[in-house]
Amino acid sequence: MNAVPFFLDQLFLAAKQNPRVVPEAMSLFDIVYKGGLIMWPILFCSIIALGVFLERLITYRRSELHVEEIVSGIKNLIFKGNFDEALLRSSSFHGPIGRVIRQIILFHYLPISELREAAQNAAQLEIPKLEAHLPILSTIASISPLLGLLGTVNGMIEAFLAMNRASGAVSVTDLASGIWMALVSTAAGISVAIPTQIAYNFLVTRISSILGDIERVSTELIHSIIEYRWQNNQAFEEVDPNHEITPKTEPYDRHN
Repeated sequence: MNAVPFFLDQLFLAAKQNPRVVPEAMSLFDIVYKGGLIMWPILFCSIIALGVFLERLITYRRSELHVEEIVSGIKNLIFKGNFDEALLRSSSFHGPIGRVIRQIILFHYLPISELREAAQNAAQLEIPKLEAHLPILSTIASISPLLGLLGTVNGMIEAFLAMNRASGAVSVTDLASGIWMALVSTAAGISVAIPTQIAYNFLVTRISSILGDIERVSTELIHSIIEYRWQNNQAFEEVDPNHEITPKTEPYDRHN
């Protein structure tokens, strides 16, 4: 029952005897070293999270297209019945949006219901590519605070063991070592978890934006094909003009 007050009293007395236990300036390596072994997996998690975030960010930026300009050009070719040129132009579009456009142009001759299904399947195949490596970020955001908590427990255990070995006459260095480990590991774990969670949510938002562009492009191109068939008196199926092309599953909360 008296262990905690006694521990605090000893810490207070030790701090009065030597208030400058920790140097004013410390390098990153010194902080990691003082934080104990648990700091190394936390540091490793931070490096992995940064790498995944940069890789996904570059990938998503490469997938961006000027949707309005692209849709306008492809629709004009569709109205003219020039599907070969539309397919050739779509080959220059990179990323998931370009692949869905090519799928729609390639199978423009199918009945509307089958064409919609082809567009849905193409969009569905893009989801795993867009979500690649995101579970790593989600996992790091979840386990980093736990690693910090583990370091806190280890640090407090070390501090109490130091008191036990010294039979109450514990030095400030022995106390500071355990407390330093406890506080630094906790701060490090939280410092990694917060930006990693922000990065994960940001990337999920980018995925939502890309899928929204896929939905818009798919819907407008299929409606253009329907209009082209009307103008040329081609057989087609009755369709709902409000129908939208959407992926069959929602990926956004899959890894939360």
